[in-house]
Parts: sequence; C-alpha cells; structure tokens
Amino acid sequence: MTTPRLYSDLAYLWPMLSPVEHYEAEGEAVRTDRAHLEDVRGNKTIPPGTGRGRRTHAGTLADEYECTAVDLSESMLANCRTLIPQVELVVGDMRSVRLDKTFDVVFIHDAIDYMLSEDDLRRTLETVALHLKPGGLCVIAPTYTRETFVDGDVADDGTSTDSEELTYFTYIHDPDPSDDTFEMILLYLIRDMQTRKVELVEDRHTCGLFSEEQWVAWMIDAGFEARQLDADTEGEPWTLFVGGKR
Repeated sequence: MTTPRLYSDLAYLWPMLSPVEHYEAEGEAVRTDRAHLEDVRGNKTIPPGTGRGRRTHAGTLADEYECTAVDLSESMLANCRTLIPQVELVVGDMRSVRLDKTFDVVFIHDAIDYMLSEDDLRRTLETVALHLKPGGLCVIAPTYTRETFVDGDVADDGTSTDSEELTYFTYIHDPDPSDDTFEMILLYLIRDMQTRKVELVEDRHTCGLFSEEQWVAWMIDAGFEARQLDADTEGEPWTLFVGGKR
C-alpha cells in the first residue's frame, strides 16, 4: 500500500490541518471516564499513532500525564517533537511494537483507521493488552464504524500561516461496499504567500471499516471488558470503544 503523502513530504501540514482545539472535546471525554481514569497518574499513558505531530490527544493530555507516542512516520514524530517536546517518541507499528513497559492507559485515535483487516486489528489489540497493567484502560476512536459511515461525505476547511495559506477538502468514498475498506481523498490547495503560486495536491488514504459489534467482540477476545461510548463533537457523531484489561 502506498504511504499517503500526509505522512511523508506533506507531514508539515498536519498542525494546520488539525490544531489542538479540534481535539479538546474528545480529550475531555477521555478525562471524564471516571470509572477507569480517576486513579491514573504519572508515567502511564501511551497514544499509538498520535505522534502525528498534531497536538491531538497527546497534546491535550500531556500536561496532566507522562505520555509516550508511537507512530510509523518519522516526519509526523518530528512535528510532535516540536509541538509537545515532553512526550517520549517511538517509531513503531501499533501491530507489533514492544516497549518493554506497561501503562495505565493506551489511547488510539484515528490512526486505527489504517488497520484494514480483522488480523490487523486483532494484532493491534494484542499489542495494546501487552502494554497495559491489569485494570488498565484501552480507548480506541475510529473515524467511522459501519453504523456511522456516510458514503460521499464532504468536508472543507482552511487556515494560514505567515508563509502559506492552506485550503483543504475531504471526500469519503467507498469503491466496494462488500469489503472492509473505504477511501478518504484529501485535496490540498497550498498557496505560497510570497510568490502567490497555488499548488493542488491529491492525497488518497485507504482506511478500514468495521461494525460496532465487531469492535466490541474483538476487544473482548483480546482480554478487555469492552463497551461503546457515543458522543457528539461539534454536531458530528463520534464513537469510542473503551476496554478495561481483565
């Protein structure tokens, strides 16, 4: 599978595409799951896939907890190092990484979307379980489940810095509804504020799509007491899967 450009030469765009305020509501939802989190303190939080340079949940939680961020993309981790330098960074695959330590919480946000098969997800959940202390919390937040998926969904936004102006469009497309994947197509309009030239970039992402029943069943199989949380962030449905390690 071809690596999307957002994780290589276009990684520098991520802080513009996804600023920290986009994640404040979700970070608060994680904090307020009191049954599991009230005793979480110290060196205890690992967000795989959140090294993406974005100040996402690693950023919203790093002021309270000591965090370790895992990501396959060194470019994204470089962004993370700049934005939240107190976070430990590890280049690794969430399906197979082994850190030789355990945590109270493992949080995987939309990086989980790139797991394209049942095998991918089962390996990821096995990795999560190995890195959690007994009673530890696993929180997973896919962008879509089959129940919330909207084929043809469109979104757009824009932002700017002193040097660049970025306008971007997201189009959600399911080329084959019979399989377990969908395609997220990103179009970036990048205007150089000095030369006034505009670059148009197309970036395609293949993502996994699974039902809520599958998510919960696979988490139970991996050794979690699993449940589903439904929330609303800025008018959009949002599903969290939360599991306490048995």
